[in-house]
Amino acid sequence: MTKDPPSSARALTWRDLPLLRRYRGQALPVDTRHATVGGSGLLAGGLLALLSPSTGLAGAVAAGRNAPPLLALAERAVEYPTASILYLAPRQALLSDSPPALTPLIEALVAHPALRGVHALLAEAPLHAGWSAALREAGFRAFARHRIWQWHPPQARRAATPWHWPSAEERWAAERLYADLTPPLARRLLPSPAAWPTTVVYTQGGQVRGVARWHAGPKGVWVWPLLHPDLESPCEPLAALAAFVRSRGRPLFFAIHDSQMWVESALEHLGATASQPYALFARWMAVAQTAPSPAAALTLAEAPPATLFAPRVAVPPSRYTLPFHRN
Repeated sequence: MTKDPPSSARALTWRDLPLLRRYRGQALPVDTRHATVGGSGLLAGGLLALLSPSTGLAGAVAAGRNAPPLLALAERAVEYPTASILYLAPRQALLSDSPPALTPLIEALVAHPALRGVHALLAEAPLHAGWSAALREAGFRAFARHRIWQWHPPQARRAATPWHWPSAEERWAAERLYADLTPPLARRLLPSPAAWPTTVVYTQGGQVRGVARWHAGPKGVWVWPLLHPDLESPCEPLAALAAFVRSRGRPLFFAIHDSQMWVESALEHLGATASQPYALFARWMAVAQTAPSPAAALTLAEAPPATLFAPRVAVPPSRYTLPFHRN
């Protein structure tokens, strides 16, 4: 059961600066990539969201009747028409035995101008988290699972590895590999690793047998690898990928989706430690489309010239708009 729903929800404004300051240490990360490698916190991201919708950051506040106000911060993806919720606050309310309802807060977030044109809003939650039920009540549906594997690779000098920056042909091959190994619904919501600037490919025998996307931050390097299941020893490409990325003493965080669970045994062999399983949620958003205006009926002056088989007549308005209506 959830608490009483918030009475009002709106976009984040400058009058919410005291609330941002109060919640800066109470935010619950809802995006594992942002949480593991580090990025803009709730206070910095909220300030950017207040500047302009063009920053790609959206904030919303829902004031509760008998509960503290709720706050959400989302970021729009640059290369794909999706957005991800970065933070929800306060943490204590969400992790309680009866988490609050999130529907008004999510509705205000969806209506934010910074998320205009976005097809889906994404969020992540631990698989058995109590507040994931509040996400489902707000219209979110789970479409995939993953775990984050943390690994501290040994320091080594950079050497020639099968991982390299892709050419145009190899990028197309990586797109086909992603399409073959990823479920259709996940393909519609998660962009291919080959679509990002930080994309590297793994070749074997002149063929692309793996693709990875990585993102570096102050706390570590987040990596999303995708390997072909025919590889005999996945430990070798994973170790070579760590040598190519060069984390410089920072840990590596491998995001392994449920379609690549066979790679987890290799990571465990390398000494990586796994997090709890996470569920990936998505809420589809309505995209505004301009309705086509009806064509005006032809007049006699605009009618086509008469021919041997078709006299020069104008189309009556009723017969033009309703072709199956008989007078």
